[in-house]
Amino acid sequence: MQITEYSVFGLRSAIIELRARGKPLTFRLFPMIHIGKPEFYREVGERLRECDLVVAEGWDMPSSTGMAIMLAMRLTFQRAAWQLVHQDIDYEALGIPTLWPDAQSSHSRRERLDLLSFLDLVLMIPFYVVVMALGGRGWLLRNRFEINDNSEIRMRSRRMTEFAIHDRDADLVSTLSQVYEERHDRREIVAVVYGAAHMPAVINALNARFGYRAVGAEWMTVFDEADLHRMVD
Repeated sequence: MQITEYSVFGLRSAIIELRARGKPLTFRLFPMIHIGKPEFYREVGERLRECDLVVAEGWDMPSSTGMAIMLAMRLTFQRAAWQLVHQDIDYEALGIPTLWPDAQSSHSRRERLDLLSFLDLVLMIPFYVVVMALGGRGWLLRNRFEINDNSEIRMRSRRMTEFAIHDRDADLVSTLSQVYEERHDRREIVAVVYGAAHMPAVINALNARFGYRAVGAEWMTVFDEADLHRMVD
């Protein structure tokens, strides 16, 4: 199953509905790309209002990765930088209960996440600037954005992959399992708003543990073909 798609239509993300036979509880996945058009994040916010509970990444703060990419794009004078924004959803304004698996993790894990966010801004901006300035702007699209439910997500090192992906996947799946145990008999919609890289683990875990399967998907445009051309020109 495709979670995000990079094609002639631009970059699209699929809102994926997961249901299990005989169970009223629905999980609705919102795979996040950390930069996009403002309209994309506004539409996500509107769609979240249809849900009864939100399980969200981070702890109510903008995406540090998205901020790093956007700052690097502006420093290298990419035209698309003025049409795109970093992910920053105002969950409090939704008026819907929100759970933060990252915030509920151990104190040492939270400290490392804070450090990772800081490093994203301080260290990754120069990296992205060099990549973009040397003509590798298309690298961001080719290597970061297209994900399937069987994708194997890897970061810059094995240790970072374990911490930023696998450990956080485990925290997220644990929270969703608790939500299921508490709400499986309710006719509710639980929204999962996490980076697209975490969605393969969610889809596979909910299927293996509770029998949830995708029953439908709706594509949302993160940014369109014209924006893509501006990013790589």
